[in-house]
Amino acid sequence: MDSLTVQSLMAVDFITSSWPKVKNQAMEVLAGWTSEIDELILCGCGDSHHAALGLEMALAWWTGKRVRAVPAMTAARYLVPGLGSSSARSLVIGISASGEVARTREAVEIGVAVGARTLAITGALDNSLAQTAEASLTLTTPPVPPGPGLLSYLASTLMGLAVAATLASASHRQELERCIEDTPTILKDWCEEQMEAGKQFAEDTADSIVVYLGSGPGYGSALFAAAKLIEAAGIQTWGQDVEEWTHLEYFCEPADMPTWLLSSGGRSTSREQEVLEAARAIGRRVIVSSWPGGDGWSPQAREALAPLGLWAGPAAYASRRAEMMGEQPFRGFGGGRNFLEGGGVSRIRSSARVSPAEVLTLWQG
Repeated sequence: MDSLTVQSLMAVDFITSSWPKVKNQAMEVLAGWTSEIDELILCGCGDSHHAALGLEMALAWWTGKRVRAVPAMTAARYLVPGLGSSSARSLVIGISASGEVARTREAVEIGVAVGARTLAITGALDNSLAQTAEASLTLTTPPVPPGPGLLSYLASTLMGLAVAATLASASHRQELERCIEDTPTILKDWCEEQMEAGKQFAEDTADSIVVYLGSGPGYGSALFAAAKLIEAAGIQTWGQDVEEWTHLEYFCEPADMPTWLLSSGGRSTSREQEVLEAARAIGRRVIVSSWPGGDGWSPQAREALAPLGLWAGPAAYASRRAEMMGEQPFRGFGGGRNFLEGGGVSRIRSSARVSPAEVLTLWQG
């Protein structure tokens, strides 16, 4: 059984067992921070960036604070250096499962230098990111076969939601906790249904390029879905914002390009329906995953927690496409790549980091 399938089958139990741990950890680590923070900046690379995008609405809704999710390089070299007088009331959150990704370390280092509060969301306390940040939340994932990450993405998402619970008002905290406690029950049926749909769509779209669409939290899920297909099978694919699709991919060939809408069932639903009509009118092969949320959930809660479920169909699709092609994860690290730091010459971890002094000098002109 391939790694993504193994992780998919472990996901519900992982969420169930992990949430109490990270919630209690966040309450302890971030005690007293609520009144000291006005703005949160979330950043990461790869899956960690996708998790950050998926968390943006949840943190904004439940904390009532300003929240931005950006790639780690954007945070490090463009956003954090310009915080100015607001830095003391800003929280820079660096997300990295390994804690060794150069750009994310860089963003947190610059956050420290400008006087912002800094938090690492990561896999262990002894990595470089955790050692750099003022505080850390950590969650270790169980061992799985080598392959694309899913549990690490869910771990980052859960830790981000624990931050939201900690910084929220009492009533919002209660709502968030209740919804997450409901989520494993919802996921049991949802995952089974979505995984079957994903496998079938793979059978129906063999040898095709696919584009994933999403808005708000669903956009992060669309990027994550594309990442799993690339990592598992090396297939050309991408994630796109629902509105942007109408300006760009609407004009792409082939006419029957598979198009997968990952709907968080919220504020963008009316536009999503128009886009689906347009996609079908020009001949696209369309599949829709529409996250239902739970009974009694507010519309905001349903949409904000969609990333906890929207991975299921795309993960199964990626696994099946890789199996059909006989492909190894990450293309077997061939073609000049190697296993070192996740790609070798890409230097994800060993890339030279700019110093805070260099960045601030450039920023100040």
